[in-house]
Amino acid sequence: MLAGAFAAACLVVPMLAMGAEAPPVVTLVEGPAALLRATGRFALAEGVRMHVGDIVEVPDKGLVQIAFADGARVSLGPRSRFHVAALAGATGRGAKAAAVSDFYLLQGWTKLALAPKAAPLRVTTPLFGFGSADGVLVLHVESAEASLFVESGALRLAEGFVRATPASPVAVGAGQFYMRRADQRGVLQPRPAPAFVAAMPPYYRDNLPERLAAFKDRDVSPRRLGDLTYEEVEPWLKGPPELRRPLMQRMRARAQDPEFRKALIANLRFHPEWDPILFPEKHLPKPPPLVDAAKAPPNAAEATPARPNE
Repeated sequence: MLAGAFAAACLVVPMLAMGAEAPPVVTLVEGPAALLRATGRFALAEGVRMHVGDIVEVPDKGLVQIAFADGARVSLGPRSRFHVAALAGATGRGAKAAAVSDFYLLQGWTKLALAPKAAPLRVTTPLFGFGSADGVLVLHVESAEASLFVESGALRLAEGFVRATPASPVAVGAGQFYMRRADQRGVLQPRPAPAFVAAMPPYYRDNLPERLAAFKDRDVSPRRLGDLTYEEVEPWLKGPPELRRPLMQRMRARAQDPEFRKALIANLRFHPEWDPILFPEKHLPKPPPLVDAAKAPPNAAEATPARPNE
């Protein structure tokens, strides 16, 4: 929806880019991180290429780093739930190449080190969304609170579950800290809050390592662990519509699984868009109404009396 506006503003807000021929690569995995792809759950491994639609989930003490061809890096820390909604330059079935890389952080810690020459990138959280220029920033989302520290560079930010634009109202510069709680206005501070610094993963105090060269000629296939259960995707299925609807399209085959279907029906009020898939008979075109012969107007032949012969 906002891709055109972002693309036109590339010179003002240069961001993370990735063409379809050079997908981002997982260059570091610590702990049993998972990849949710299509209808399956996979064990994430170093060397795996990321696809549009992928979801990465990191355990309590895990770490994942994703590297891009332009030098940008994304580090996903403990308890992260991270969704790749779009990659700049990548195309979908019958669609044009995306002008913006769109990511969603539903939960957890993330550190981004972004490149100076790149196409647009947006990150959206449940409490705010931002578009970032080249620089380094640390982001934390947990329950009903989200925080952001800009170590270097600058960004534009908008409150709510919204995709940012270059005209988003809140400007956050180098060294500044932004924090927002649900149902409250965000607060911009000149330095990070002590609680944020104390809780931040220790390795985020250092620069993110450069590891892409080691995986230039490696394309690792993730190991499939099984079909996704409802519980494994429940936080996404109950998320905002922008997250639920694309996930529904890729997961609709799971509605044939008895246990998955049962959970979908039990929680249908949280994701009503599944109703036509679960109960297609309710959404069939309605037949034309039957005409009551007793109330029907007479046809022309019966309505006009015959003239007597002269």
